[in-house]
Amino acid sequence: MGEQEFSTDRRSGREARPPPATLVTMEPWEQIDLCWRAPEPADAFATWLADRSTVTHDHLVGVAEVGRDETGALVARASAPAGLPLPAALDRIGAPTVGVAVTLTLPLLELARLADAGAVLLGRAGVDDVLVDDAGAVVLVDRPPGTTDRIGPGLVPGTEALVLAVRAVWDRVDPRETCRNAIDQACTDARRDGGAALLALERRIRAAAPPRPVRWDPPPMTFTFALDAGGGTSSGGGPPPRSAAPGASDSALGRLLEAGRELLRSGLLIGSHRIGVRGLVTGLVVVIGVVVAGSWGAG
Repeated sequence: MGEQEFSTDRRSGREARPPPATLVTMEPWEQIDLCWRAPEPADAFATWLADRSTVTHDHLVGVAEVGRDETGALVARASAPAGLPLPAALDRIGAPTVGVAVTLTLPLLELARLADAGAVLLGRAGVDDVLVDDAGAVVLVDRPPGTTDRIGPGLVPGTEALVLAVRAVWDRVDPRETCRNAIDQACTDARRDGGAALLALERRIRAAAPPRPVRWDPPPMTFTFALDAGGGTSSGGGPPPRSAAPGASDSALGRLLEAGRELLRSGLLIGSHRIGVRGLVTGLVVVIGVVVAGSWGAG
């Protein structure tokens, strides 16, 4: 039993902004359900399973169910949050600021230090096995030993994979940032030496900048369908065509709901700039406060 992939749509409003684009084509989105199967008795898999069943970590895939399939093979179902693999997420985010890079990489380093100290047992993984969910949180989905899951040159021990993921994030940061060279060298040392080098890397990253939120919108629905005049579906990049027959989407309520969704998604266009709903609400509260304070002062 292997992994499956779902697809998603566009994102915007991130801490580091890439060039604007509108995407309606389907893109990879990691599924919540992951299953691993051990066709033969494997002590390594049993050890990993026993360790993971007793560990609860926000940035590490957990075990939801354990059972056997119709052949009697041991199967573990892991529950992981939906998210994009780290390289795809970085493509969407663009060049992260130092603060965003700190937010993405500190949890990975904390997990690497736990694994290096023997507090948690990690399987093999690759950089693609680090997922970034819609809230900007990172989760490692490592591969248990002794299963029929994929193997290849891209998979390395879990601790090394975490350091490679940290390096992948910082490689996207502007090279003119003063902290870049020191962090790059610390990543190299941590991958080679582990132990104290991991702690030194964590300290350098903490000193680089305060953490900043990874700002991007939650993913839209898995699939987007738009009815055309002939009753088919549309998946192009332009706006969905309206149905020739009157319906809910052509009613006043439908148009009002569509306008509200567009306002929440893209903000209000003022001149050549779009202002988000949060900014509009904040400005309105400030204006009301000034008016009330002025009226009290005049009274």
